[in-house]
Amino acid sequence: MAAALLDAAGVPNARLEAEFLLAHLLDTDRGGLLVRRAERLPDMIAERYASWIARRAAREPAQHITGTQEFYGLEFHVDSRVLIPRPETEGIIDVVLALDLPPKASVVDLGTGSGCMAVTVAVRRPDLEVHALDTSGDALEVARANAALHGVGDRIEFVHADLSAPPAGWSGRVSVIVSNPPYVPEGDLAGLQSEVRDHDPRAALVAGPTGLEAYQALVPVARDLLVSEGHLVLELGFEQDEAVRRLVEAGGFRVVEVRPDMQQIPRILVARGS
Repeated sequence: MAAALLDAAGVPNARLEAEFLLAHLLDTDRGGLLVRRAERLPDMIAERYASWIARRAAREPAQHITGTQEFYGLEFHVDSRVLIPRPETEGIIDVVLALDLPPKASVVDLGTGSGCMAVTVAVRRPDLEVHALDTSGDALEVARANAALHGVGDRIEFVHADLSAPPAGWSGRVSVIVSNPPYVPEGDLAGLQSEVRDHDPRAALVAGPTGLEAYQALVPVARDLLVSEGHLVLELGFEQDEAVRRLVEAGGFRVVEVRPDMQQIPRILVARGS
């Protein structure tokens, strides 16, 4: 019944979604659901499950309903204040961890949102200095909560500022800048899935008419912040790799590589300063 309701609402993979929500409520997995399929749900669980199915049928993201999303093997709290972490963004963490940075090297996350990248780097490399900036105070509340959840709240500096105006003290001291900036062109917003269009914060999706505005603001900032030979690691929007490459190279960087995501779409640009 639950899967049928989601399917009628046009939710992709309706059966999997229904099973995911029920498994979360029962604190189990799909295997656990099979074991318990003959059991009758307690009334309280059944009522909550019906409410969750109704919310998902209205195209509210499952991550907002459960309040969690996994990223790089860690659980993060998410809600309407932040962009839901995507698997594609995990490629940025792969790059950072492969750089073999020395202890005390500084990593800055510009536009941290949920804090998924900053927190993951702090967890995986406790010897690094991690800084996270966002223009949204609401997003920073979520990021701080996620840092505390994973025991790294005292090892990340959180800064409330626009990415074009980072603290002056960061200038020339940063080894790596990572960013998943807003890159959806304004004209493309209406065509996005309703889960994204109506529930992710607009400021985390759209920077302006072309989708390149955040990159244009970010590149000169990165040039000022990074040490000589420092790295800039950016997530890219669909078919933006050549345009962002030109912006980055015009800003004084050398593009080292552009990594594709699982669909072979150019997704992660890695550049290095001179």
